[in-house]
Amino acid sequence: MFDMTMSEEQLATFRTQLADAVKDRVNGEQLVAAGAFRRGGAAASMAASKLGGGLVYGALALGKKKKAGGLPQQVLVAVTPDNVYAFKCKIGRKGYTAGDEVAVWQRNGLRFATEKKLGLTNLTIESPAEGEKATIVPIGVQDDPVTLEVINLLAGDGSTTAV
Repeated sequence: MFDMTMSEEQLATFRTQLADAVKDRVNGEQLVAAGAFRRGGAAASMAASKLGGGLVYGALALGKKKKAGGLPQQVLVAVTPDNVYAFKCKIGRKGYTAGDEVAVWQRNGLRFATEKKLGLTNLTIESPAEGEKATIVPIGVQDDPVTLEVINLLAGDGSTTAV
């Protein structure tokens, strides 16, 4: 599901799964885009688990949580014309489910930055007014087109497909 060579049918299915998971959670606003994200640093976590054990792994996990602005390990990000929502992401047999709302930001006061690392585009969401900053990456092992639509929309190039 996280392959850049996804067919148009697979892309549409993935986009619909994500939209369905969050559309009733955005307080009646029009959903513009939705994507699945996670905290970064999976490679470092794997290395820590092999080399250093519990203490090193725990310290690394704490650092990743701080870099992600306290967001949970996996989040669904929903973008409306006015807001950006983050929900705890649950993945099960039926696909994606939005759990508790963990953040909501007004779009007009946010700053966004991207950085490409190891085949993934890091997205940093910064709210200067609230003193919050979160860096997240697409949920897969490489960028996927649906989540890149969210990143591109927020980062400013506007290349997205309406949901």
